[in-house]
Amino acid sequence: MVRRMASQYLDNLPEVDVAAMLAHPGTAEFYCGGTIAKLSRAGKRVAILDLTSGEAGSFSQSDLKLDEADRAAATLGVVWRGSAGFPDGRLEDTIMSRMSVTGEVKRLKPKVLIATHWEDRHPDSLAASLLVENAAYLAGLSKLDDYLAPHRTERVVFAGGASSAPSFVVDVTEFWDKKIAALRCYTTLFAEIEEAIERADREGRRLGEMIGVRYGEAFAQRQPLRGDLL
Repeated sequence: MVRRMASQYLDNLPEVDVAAMLAHPGTAEFYCGGTIAKLSRAGKRVAILDLTSGEAGSFSQSDLKLDEADRAAATLGVVWRGSAGFPDGRLEDTIMSRMSVTGEVKRLKPKVLIATHWEDRHPDSLAASLLVENAAYLAGLSKLDDYLAPHRTERVVFAGGASSAPSFVVDVTEFWDKKIAALRCYTTLFAEIEEAIERADREGRRLGEMIGVRYGEAFAQRQPLRGDLL
């Protein structure tokens, strides 16, 4: 069951393995819904924090969109979804918003954080990317505040940014139907849902071709990946 509300109001909130903290409802589904479904199937606990409610969207109906977001999260197997409630279209990486997201990182204690790619075309995306990356750093500081224990996330990755070369691509072929089902939960997100699904299909196939599979989802990270030639 998906539980929605700011995490500070939940008792005994379990730690999660992965937290996707992106700008708007539907962003996690569109950019990494297959990956979230794949992680959930593998027994990983995944949370989604929408930084805004997407209320400035042309087709938005805020109350309905929150219900749609919860149904989409349940489709993907997410254990918790919340909204930070920052203003859509006016998202900023301020000290107040940064500390609010830092608290969510400390409470959820994810091993991996998924943020919006800084090159995504929406005006909120750069702020969302910086906000989550900075919050992840601050959450690990032991003397930042006296209210919550510090938590150091092991890895921050960025979803989206179709024009950029990804650091890695996840094979989501087996979970593509789950991703599409989650996107279909939304009636207030897209002007034409079928056009949006076709666009997702083209991008998924393009990325999948990079690694020799049918469908893929791309991620970037700032640090070099560790590896050996042989």
